[in-house]
Amino acid sequence: MQPQGVDTAPGRVRRWLDELPVGLAPLLIAATGLIAGLYLLVHPVPDQRADLTMWVFGALHADAYQAAAERFVADTDRTVDVQLINYNAVNQKLRSALWAAVNVPDLVEIEKSAAGGFFRGPLDKIGFLDLKPYLERDAILDRVPAHALAAYTDRGAVFGVPHDIHPVLLAYRADIIDPYLARRGLRMEDLATWDDYFRELRGLLVPDERYLLQIEYGDAWAFQIFLMQRGGGIFGPDGRLRMDDDIAVATMTWMIPLVADPGDRKVAESLGNWDPSFYRGFIEGYYIAALCPDWRSSQIQTFAKELHGKLRVVPLPAPVPGGLRTSQMGGTMLGIARSAKDPELAWRFARAIYYGSPEQHGRLFRTTNILTPDRRAWSDPAYHEPRPYWSGQALGEQFIAVADEVPPFYSSGFLPSAQAKLNEAIVSCYSRYRSHGADGFEAYVRQRLTSAADHVRRQMAREPEWDAEE
Repeated sequence: MQPQGVDTAPGRVRRWLDELPVGLAPLLIAATGLIAGLYLLVHPVPDQRADLTMWVFGALHADAYQAAAERFVADTDRTVDVQLINYNAVNQKLRSALWAAVNVPDLVEIEKSAAGGFFRGPLDKIGFLDLKPYLERDAILDRVPAHALAAYTDRGAVFGVPHDIHPVLLAYRADIIDPYLARRGLRMEDLATWDDYFRELRGLLVPDERYLLQIEYGDAWAFQIFLMQRGGGIFGPDGRLRMDDDIAVATMTWMIPLVADPGDRKVAESLGNWDPSFYRGFIEGYYIAALCPDWRSSQIQTFAKELHGKLRVVPLPAPVPGGLRTSQMGGTMLGIARSAKDPELAWRFARAIYYGSPEQHGRLFRTTNILTPDRRAWSDPAYHEPRPYWSGQALGEQFIAVADEVPPFYSSGFLPSAQAKLNEAIVSCYSRYRSHGADGFEAYVRQRLTSAADHVRRQMAREPEWDAEE
């Protein structure tokens, strides 16, 4: 027992701890951090970063690229980190990364409708490399349809290479339509225009039970397909907004009555565009044909297995005799960041996954039905195999037949805004036709599209201009 009043060493320590301004716990944390820091200084952790980093928003793409990355490592001894990132997160995260110049991936895939937003501003400030010199050097330009590059070309620079073409065909219930036409000495291929299609198949129409075409009228999806088929577009090659020109007005005036006319004059309907009700409507014969980009054919196979052997595809009926028999919808680009650590290495990997062997593309086509823009790959047997699901058709040959006719799509940083206003216009025009019919409808369509376009033009006018010659 210690005598009272004696200042012992343990007592002094306790008093010193009690007098600490931050307490014991923070002191211990700081001491641990200091010790750990000194250890890492002496024994640094090896840098685990890959030679290339790639962002991808599609799971099927990510799986294919991961396999390609493993082959790339074996061939080059250089590593690739393929990261699967949510679609919306890719756009937001990439925009922030480019703005801050921090954590920018070397390569990134971007969906076509979002791509134009990254091409705004002076050319030397855009966050992507111009890939045209690489395409020219490696003789790839001649292997890719020119229209496939349109969405990613700005002021002569090519900021992205296309993953796909996405031609649109017409998928139809062959088990219902073919016997009906055969009794009249006709085939689907004989119905060259939309007028032919609706006239010759009218006998299959049963109001409230069966319609001749699936058209979604709650958004601009089908409208854009019809618009490009007629030679129109939301934007032109010069970046000019054209969503309210005469072609757009004529397209809307023609399309809306298909889904809004009363009684047996209504020939098209929709239960939805993306949810299970779309497939259920097709399975039950509520509609007997649908607009079908290549990627949608894969979705139909997956979610409408009951239609195995009951479907075929044909070119779209044309708007007018001799007119275009296809259109396009959707798409993805691959870009290389201007800040890429090794641009040549990044291009080598991009070339390997986008312009690799025909067998590589053939494997992907068997899985996704997506037609590569690389013509060299179209010789692979996968594109010429009969598909039992599609009544024995060689599905790849059907898409290849129209691939060079696909109309160009011109993107813009204002495309999302324009598409949103188009959606509003379509809903408004549908409601107007349902309540007032054809009386004054064309004038209403023009007014509605002009109002929507003017809204977008005001947004465009607020943006700082730059010299197109830069």
